Amino acid sequence: MKVLLPLPRRDYDPTDVAVSWKILADAGHAVTFATPDGQVARADPVMLDGIGLDFWGRIPVLKRLKLIGLVLRADRRARAAHCALVDNAAFLAPLSYAQIGAHDGGVNDLDAPLLPGGHAQGMREYLESKLLQHVVAEFFDAGKPVAAVCHGVVLAARS
Repeated sequence: MKVLLPLPRRDYDPTDVAVSWKILADAGHAVTFATPDGQVARADPVMLDGIGLDFWGRIPVLKRLKLIGLVLRADRRARAAHCALVDNAAFLAPLSYAQIGAHDGGVNDLDAPLLPGGHAQGMREYLESKLLQHVVAEFFDAGKPVAAVCHGVVLAARS
């Protein structure tokens, strides 16, 4: 199976993306990544390190003191999957959103999209991209399955 995994430039949830990618890759599926400009995406650093998730996270002196942040950040397995992901050749060579339809057979050459989520500001360009909404709508129109995790359902609904 060929799966499209579109991402924003920054602030995707590392658990949503890396764990999903690892499961798909381990099952033998080919994953194609895409970002708005074809540049490598960056995960939400808060979800990787937990800094800023505690109640006092906005106080500069206390910001690095992690208690709750250690529990709320991506767990050990997700962080390990993310470390593997950022070295993956497909992840390091994403398409741009505009190239998705033009890549090989376009949406017809892909079997399904997986729409991950995230919580930080960088997700807006992904969730509000008319181009990406059009691509997702093409999957729906073709009767192909569309998978979404967390805030990825917002992109699916807008499509």
